[in-house]
Amino acid sequence: MKEKIPSGTATHFRVGEIDPTTLKMEHPLTVDGCLIMFCERGEMEITTNSRRCVMHPGDMAFIVFDIVTVPVRMSDDFMAKFIAVDFDTAQDIFFLITSNRFWEYIYTFPVFTLGREGRDMAKRWFTSVDWLKANFSDDTFEKVLRNEIENFMMVMSEYAESHFGVLGTNPAKNRAWLIANDFLGLLNRYYTHHHDVAFYAGKLNISPNYLNIIAKRILGVTAKEQINIQLGLVIKMLLDTTELTVKEIAERLHYDDPSYLCRIFRKQTGLSPIQYRNKSRYPAN
Repeated sequence: MKEKIPSGTATHFRVGEIDPTTLKMEHPLTVDGCLIMFCERGEMEITTNSRRCVMHPGDMAFIVFDIVTVPVRMSDDFMAKFIAVDFDTAQDIFFLITSNRFWEYIYTFPVFTLGREGRDMAKRWFTSVDWLKANFSDDTFEKVLRNEIENFMMVMSEYAESHFGVLGTNPAKNRAWLIANDFLGLLNRYYTHHHDVAFYAGKLNISPNYLNIIAKRILGVTAKEQINIQLGLVIKMLLDTTELTVKEIAERLHYDDPSYLCRIFRKQTGLSPIQYRNKSRYPAN
């Protein structure tokens, strides 16, 4: 079962602190839309899509719904402020405010180090959010927080592009872009039970062939390939961070035939699940 970030009182936003008492190590985080974190002290090691990174004081993290994120290690003094944004609100805010170049950077570096001015800005912003939560009604808090997040995302998008460089081009956000992102959101929610393109196409009220075309155009892979990529990342994470057998992993991902799961994994990695686990844990000297 995925670990849940502790809840606040707002409907579309949850705010609070992450420390050793609120997260279970080696369990994937449940992120509905986007999780924004700012590390104030200590350090936490996480894997994002099987890549390891460490949060230090002053670091920011943007964890999106389709990034498989697992806390691996946390110092006893670790504490980070967080804001969790639900899927629909995140899609609305990010679509309107940020550039695709910003998200290209975030998907590559979900945890990144801010400069001194950036750290000061982020700390003041999270402090103001705490003040709003403590002094106003839930309804007022949620309305004001939405505006605050829009402003913060606008600042962070420009900050990332100006300080860390621009990756690639900035394609237009059109209907195809929305369909592709809605597909990713659905995939994050249902990948453990549904591995067929037809299910997601039905949810989006389009044909499976059209969904494959859109995914290929926007994501660079077909919808079926993206489903298998998502499953491959989760299998890697489970092999890396648990002692589950291949049969147990197949059961968790609702594959009746473990050998089919193995074929998908081998096609992506060139290794069987057991070979991958052994190579990951016992690398050649």
